[in-house]
This record gives sequence, structure tokens and C-alpha cells, in this order.
Amino acid sequence: MLLPHITKVRVRFGETDMAGHVNNAVYLSYLEEARINFLRDTLEMEDTPLILASIKLDFLRQAFFREVLRIETMVSRLGTSSFDVVHTIYRDTSDEPVLTAQSVLVRFNYDTQSSEPLPDLWRQRLSAVMPANPDPRK
Repeated sequence: MLLPHITKVRVRFGETDMAGHVNNAVYLSYLEEARINFLRDTLEMEDTPLILASIKLDFLRQAFFREVLRIETMVSRLGTSSFDVVHTIYRDTSDEPVLTAQSVLVRFNYDTQSSEPLPDLWRQRLSAVMPANPDPRK
């Protein structure tokens, strides 16, 4: 897999607010789509027993109706039962960064309602998509 993983989205009219830019809550949906695509391609699984434990967004610029946004996704940390995913959203036409985000995903057993260690296969595949410098701002 090439670094970073890329998902593209086109801003729809209903995703904008009264100020004319993408509503802040919509970015969570964009990141969810990118995260699911990334996990499907990286772990080659349709259903992954993961929960989103944390997410932090840094808004850098506004995005508007009809713009195409490119979401670049990478892994920045592997823990025992969790890993960090970093996203950067760019305007596809100008490469201007619009948003950076970092999330923590935890492998979760819904039957026992507890976290579980990452399987060795996941660790291998996720470590293969970790850049040398995982900070998206550098």
C-alpha cells in the first residue's frame, strides 16, 4: 500500500452551513469514510471490531460547496490494544490543508465489553503503513 492512504470526497450543498462553508460536524463524517476505507484496504476486513475512543480536530481553512477534498490517512502509533490514526484533509486542486485530525481506535470485544490486544497480523499491516515521520504538520 502506498503512503498515505487517500480518500476523496466532494462537498455537497447540504454539508454547508449558514456561513457557506462545510459545517464542523460534517468533517467527522468525512473522517469516518476515510477511516473505514483505510481499514478495509489495510486490514482487508469488512467488519473490524474497533471503537473510536478519541478524536481531535484542528480546523485550518474553510472548505466550500463543490470542492473536492483529499483525505490522507496514516497510522502514527501502535499500542497494545489501540492505535492512532492521523488524517489531513486538503483541497484537492491546491494542496492547501483544510483540517488535521488525530484519532485513537481500540480493538473492542462487544460481547465482553472490553478491549483486546491487537492481533499480530494487524500489527504487521498497520506498522507497514506508518511513515517515518507520522506528524502530518511536518
